[in-house]
Parts: sequence; C-alpha cells; structure tokens
Amino acid sequence: MNRPKRKRISCASLFGRATVALVCAVVETQAADILIDARTVFQRMDGFGASERVFDDPHVFDNFNPATARALTVLSTNQQDAVLDRLYIDLRLTRVRPASPDTAVGAGIEPQNDNTDPNVSDPTKFNFTWKSLDAHIEYIARARQRGVSTWFLSPLNRETWMGTTTTNDAAEYAEWLLAQALRCQALGVPLPYLSVANEPSYSRNTLSGAFVRDVIKILGPKLRAANLPTLLVVPDDVRSSDAAGKTQIILADPVARSYVGALATHLYDESLTNVTKMRLLSEQYGLPLWMTEFSLALAGAVNLGNGPFDYAGLIHELLGTYNVSAVDYQWGFFGQWENKSQLVILNHDTTGAQSYTGYTLTKEYYVTGQYSKFVAPGAYRIRADSTNSTIKVTAYLDWPQLTIVAFNSAASGNPAVSFSLAGLPAISAVIPVRTSATENWASLPAINVTGATFTATLPHQSVTTFNATLPPPLLNIARSNETVTLSWPVAAANFRPEETGQLTTSNTWLSVTNAPAVAGDQQVVTLLRNPATRFFRLRK
Repeated sequence: MNRPKRKRISCASLFGRATVALVCAVVETQAADILIDARTVFQRMDGFGASERVFDDPHVFDNFNPATARALTVLSTNQQDAVLDRLYIDLRLTRVRPASPDTAVGAGIEPQNDNTDPNVSDPTKFNFTWKSLDAHIEYIARARQRGVSTWFLSPLNRETWMGTTTTNDAAEYAEWLLAQALRCQALGVPLPYLSVANEPSYSRNTLSGAFVRDVIKILGPKLRAANLPTLLVVPDDVRSSDAAGKTQIILADPVARSYVGALATHLYDESLTNVTKMRLLSEQYGLPLWMTEFSLALAGAVNLGNGPFDYAGLIHELLGTYNVSAVDYQWGFFGQWENKSQLVILNHDTTGAQSYTGYTLTKEYYVTGQYSKFVAPGAYRIRADSTNSTIKVTAYLDWPQLTIVAFNSAASGNPAVSFSLAGLPAISAVIPVRTSATENWASLPAINVTGATFTATLPHQSVTTFNATLPPPLLNIARSNETVTLSWPVAAANFRPEETGQLTTSNTWLSVTNAPAVAGDQQVVTLLRNPATRFFRLRK
C-alpha cells in the first residue's frame, strides 16, 4: 500500500513592532513500500569486474623509464598483491578484461604477416612478450587465485598490415586471434571468452559487422578443432546503437551465432536508453547482456552525473531496467593522473624517482561493493517494486543467499521504508551493510523480519544491502497411478532434481533430465511411474 508522506516542519520567527509572524517551510520526506517477490525471476548474473593494464605499463602512471622501456613507477610484488587483494578478495570482482594487445608499428603480436597462408601459422613469427599478452596472462592467473572466474581478450588494435574487407583478411584476423587463444591455453589460462575487437566502431580498429561475423565463422571451427571451448563476446562496441547494429548482422547468421556466448556494449557518447536495443537482442536470442566498460570521467556524454552515487543509480538501471548480467568498470586500478576512471587509485610522487606511495580506495569502489560483494555469479535477479521513484531497489537470489540492494537517490531525507517478502520461506532477520557519504561498507545491526516484512531507514544518497540466509528449498513429490510429479520453488532456479534407486554410502545420484515446466511459483517435472523404488533430492 502507499504510505503517507512524513512532514518535517522548519520554522523561523519574524519580529515586527506590533506583530509576531511564524513562517514555516514544509520539507517532505517520501516513504516507500518495497515488494520483493521471488516468484518472478529475471536474468542470471555473471558478476562484476573491470578492465586492466599491467602494473608496469607506462600508461598506468603516465611516466616512462627509458632504461627498462616500462613505467618509471614500480610496485613490488607485495604491493601488487595488496592491490589485487582489494579488487578480488575484498571487493569480490570476478571478471577481468585485459587491455591487450596495444599494438604499434613493428611492435605487435604479429608485426609482419607470418606467411601468406592463414591456415598455417608460424609460431616463431608471433611476439607475446610482456603487455602484448604474456603479462596479462600472468595477471589473470594471479586474479584467478583470488576468485576471478571470467576473463576475455578484446584486442585494442589490429596489426598495421591487416585488412578488413576480403575473405582472406577475415581469415588472417581469425588466425591472429587463434594464436592468442592457443598461447593462453599453453600458459594454463584457457579463454572462456574472446572478443574479435574492442570497440569496432572506434577509429582505432574500425570493423564492420559483416567482417566480425566472417571472422567468427572462420575462427569458431578452428577453436573447436584445437579443443578450445572459447565463446565469442560480440561486439564489445563503444556505444549501444552501434553495438546493436553489428549484433543484428552477426546473430542473423546461424553459424556465427552458434559460437557467440554473450552480447556486450560500452556506455559512451549517447543516451542510456539505447541499451534497450541490446536488451531486446539479448532476449530474442537468449544470450546474456554485459556492460563491459564505463567511466564516470565521461558520464556527461550519456547525460549522467559523475559522482559515485550517480554510478549507483547507473548500476541499478543496468540491472533492473535493461536486464544486464555483468557490469565492468573501466579500470580496476590506474594511476592518479586519471580521474574517475578507476576503482583503486595508484599514487606516486610527482617529482624525482616518482616512487609508488600507496593506493586509495575510491567511493566508487565502495558503491560497487554494495553489489559485487554480495551478488555472486549464478545468482538470479528477482522482482523488486518500489512505490517511490527515488528509492531504487533490486533483489537477487542464489539460494540460500537472498540479497536486496536499496539505493536512496534523494538529495535529502531519511525515510523509513517497508519491505515485504513474497514467494520465500520464512526468515527471521536481514543483515544490512551501507555505504553513504560518511560510511564505507558499514555493518549495521540485524533487522528482525516479522510476518514477511521489515522496516529500514535509508539515508539520502546511500546504498544499503540487506542479506539473509534461507532454509533449503523443499522438493514436493506427488504420485498418481501412472506418474510421479516433482515440484520445487521457481526461486530456487539453481537447483535441479536427482534420483537414485537406493540409499547407501556408495549410492549414485543421477540427474533428472526432463526439462521443468513452470506452474505458478513452482517448477514441475512429471515422470512415468515404474515399479522400482526411487529416491529424489534437490541439488544445486
């Protein structure tokens, strides 16, 4: 139901010779009612992440040591580990997108064509050293030790000799990408995903949708022939309108489409509403949609503010309105000379040796963590409705973990907000964590849940994450003369039934392979009865 507005009265007196007038200004704080309904399930989450440049890339610190041809500012291994721990252990980012390769004349991965046959590669003609690729592979290996589960290459540039028009050009490009995928595999970091190019509508590496399609059609079979399960991310473009145009061309081809694992766009130069075009393609083809690059430094170009809580609003819109499954910031870390493009600022002296002086965790870092620390890959977004447009709420379920993220975007006021829970088993309490102008991941006292409702105060310009642990989902079994019907909650989207004929210490549980149907708030599987005894369970 709609709750009445609460009024805060601010008064001042005006004194005249014969009268006293009382002037009162009414400042309204709008409360809200929030409905969390696990019976309606949306996209499966693929995590949060950021792009990376290696620590000793001169571009990170905007300085250069001619003796080493690398950054003048140097981090020790321990100092690097501290930054990695902040990103992948504390912040729990699970995604990495290397800025590789950053080619130049005579200094690329394949500076000259290895030969005239794109079906035969000469490994001696490829250069994977340092930031061309090997240093990024080493970085990913270190990030994996800290929980990263998704990484993909998205080349910044192609080699200067490469063309982009003929079938042979597409074959040479595919050979180049395959060589990088094989190198990752050889060094123990096989690619789960690969993009043909970073921002193929940008002048640095302009590629048409038809060319990207043709590269995928050549590359896909070569990946499978090399026993690489790598899927393509398309088109990882600079803006959603261009991304949608290229995606339509690529996915219209059934061969190319069979190798695509995700759709991706950046958020530059145009209104956020254009993401709708990518969302519709995601829904049409049943592919996850990722937002793979955004910087608050360029937020004005998409009509957004550049404050950390503007970013909270953006995350909410991407997840709650456009059904985006993954959100990646521009840089996980970067030097202090960049402004608002990184989650962790690497500081250094600006004179003399320009020595490293430590890192700064930005407010954007903490805002990101209100999502990334609690919404793991594999969680499903569930319905969350708010009666107040300034109270923006999304909710996620990765049974037994329930997570509700509430952002109060108002400039003032600290309303008491009522949350109602539906389609969930009873829980006793939620545990809130909050980031505001004066707090970073502040752990707050538990809030009791009574009759599937709880109330919480949400300060203005704050993000509060509520966490709760649910009891195991129930598997219901109904028998008739001819069938056995299994049912369990729709909200337990990560659970599937298994069966066995006996309960012993060495029993073998087998997956029930029948696809479930949805009936109301239940997933349902109907099996034919047989005379043998069978036991069933749910397993995540």
